[in-house]
Amino acid sequence: MMVSGMELPSQVKAFIEDCGYSTLKEEIRYQAGNLVNLNKFASIPLGEIISRINKVKNGFFLEQASSIKQLKKNTRSFLFIHSGKDHFVPTEIVYQNYAVTDVPKEIWVASLAGHALSYPMYKNKYRKRVKAFFDKYRL
Repeated sequence: MMVSGMELPSQVKAFIEDCGYSTLKEEIRYQAGNLVNLNKFASIPLGEIISRINKVKNGFFLEQASSIKQLKKNTRSFLFIHSGKDHFVPTEIVYQNYAVTDVPKEIWVASLAGHALSYPMYKNKYRKRVKAFFDKYRL
């Protein structure tokens, strides 16, 4: 998703993403609560501190790593896939990403899968979804 809003070679015809986040900052805040049981209010200053450290070490603030910003600029078809029982990247994120994407798009939520387990749990359905997407957009 992060490259979807960039100028890309003509060979890139569409995108398929699986279990993607919306912004790195929000994902870090979510994980602070999810992994270390930090409450939402305590995660805000932690997110700011981590963002500033990241700026020094990597040259960008966490809020600059935004799939949403890139998806808004995207001009190619998109298939969004997400796990229905994802506890690493919350399932509701796929709906945010889908909503900001203004191109021909499709969404599939693998209802019982955990994070990044849609393919292992639903191999046939996953393959059919991807193939149907390719066929529909003549890719």
